[in-house]
Amino acid sequence: MTRDQVFLKRLMKDNKGSLLIISLMVVMVMIILGTAFMVLTSNEKRISERQRKTAQAFYIAEAGIERALYDLRRDFLDDVSSPSWADGDIHGYAIGPDTNSFYAIPYMDAALNGGTYNVQLKNVPGGKDIWIQSSGVLGDAVQTIQVYVKMFSVSPWNNAIFAGAGAAGTMVNGNVDIRGSVHILGSGLTSSDYAIDLGGTAQLIGNNYNGLEASLIPKIPNLPTTVFGGETISTLNAALRVKHGIVGLSGSATVGDTNVTGNSVKETVDVSYVTDGFGGSQGTSNVFSDNGWSNGYDLGDSVSFPSLSNPYGGYATYQQYLRANALVLTNQLNSVTPGSPAFSYSNAYGSISKDTSGNLAISGIVYVDGNNNLNMSTAGSDKTITYTGSGALLVTGSVQINVNLVTNGNNSYPDNILGIMTPNQIGFDEANINVMGLFYAENSVRIEKQTDILGTIVSNYFDMGTNVPSVYQVPETVNHLPPGLIGQTASWVMKVVAWQKI
Repeated sequence: MTRDQVFLKRLMKDNKGSLLIISLMVVMVMIILGTAFMVLTSNEKRISERQRKTAQAFYIAEAGIERALYDLRRDFLDDVSSPSWADGDIHGYAIGPDTNSFYAIPYMDAALNGGTYNVQLKNVPGGKDIWIQSSGVLGDAVQTIQVYVKMFSVSPWNNAIFAGAGAAGTMVNGNVDIRGSVHILGSGLTSSDYAIDLGGTAQLIGNNYNGLEASLIPKIPNLPTTVFGGETISTLNAALRVKHGIVGLSGSATVGDTNVTGNSVKETVDVSYVTDGFGGSQGTSNVFSDNGWSNGYDLGDSVSFPSLSNPYGGYATYQQYLRANALVLTNQLNSVTPGSPAFSYSNAYGSISKDTSGNLAISGIVYVDGNNNLNMSTAGSDKTITYTGSGALLVTGSVQINVNLVTNGNNSYPDNILGIMTPNQIGFDEANINVMGLFYAENSVRIEKQTDILGTIVSNYFDMGTNVPSVYQVPETVNHLPPGLIGQTASWVMKVVAWQKI
């Protein structure tokens, strides 16, 4: 073994100082791990604090949304004459409208939990839809929420047909063409009862005026428009709501219709809310609604059927209230024809008159007492009564309308509007007549022949016969209700249609 080899062997066996080196290495590792842990802890603390501030900024933004929702709702409830979000005043704030850009609500006390919120609005054409955008700020954390809000009337008169029910049984049946919204409460029905049972060529809801007689179109306002599928088209904003009971669709009966591009009208209905579903031989296959067919009733218990027996204004019943605030007639209006005789009655509460040419004028509230029936019938070949004015007529007996009952002139309806009420029945039994107005029968409405009704029918039960009568909702009627008409207390529901964090 050489001298170099001996030296190397001794060097390899010499362990002096190795423990110190190992110790130093361990200490260095511990220092590195400790430093990394401290850095990690510090970062996690910063992240946690950032998350806390972000979450709190989000909640602050939500608070701004809730405040705006309150002000928007009060704006509608406090303006009973013509509520709108496009009139330049929103619950006392002189702001808007603007359909192109967001504008701020000048909240002076927008501080909350150490942060602030900034709320802006953007109008949608029509005055009853609006965007809300709220930003919550806490330090350097900013969160923004945007919602789309819709306010809609749940007045029974904001429909083509509004129905209640007192007992089990089909409430709307037959072969009928209904253009406009249908709202059925079905309060006496079980989940296996039919609220609606339609067949033949019936269309439960149409969303346009297809089929309306050409001579009637100039008398009524143009329909509102909307953008659907990239097209600007006219629409009734039709909705189907059935709280209890099945909707039966057989034969060619449909809810809405398939969308047709390139024309000027909307075929599909806007929404369908039917708790107990669809039946009949066609069922859901004949439902053409923008939100499908599987949505249950969406208004809870906020809507009830207006009854003449309900207390009102300090009176035991609404009917007693009407009698105390009306022109009261007994046996004077049993028969009303287009020709003779003429009549004229009035007092401080209301007036009604007719000449021998079939021109009728009404204003205020008129009450036909004594359980008398009202029969509007033809006089030979003349079967038209033309009316002017705004008034409500309550008949304690039943009502039969077998004449054309229309307003005169272009844009004459619903500035001129007649409401007829009875605790009993309203019947329409003459073929090929046109009737314009609002009709309330607490018991039932029967339409035997081909009658076109422009307005709204409110009743517990409907018998639409087999001769395809038509009901056309005129959306503007809900803003022109005659004095004394039952169920006209302002009733609005606000819905958040869309929500997103941006």
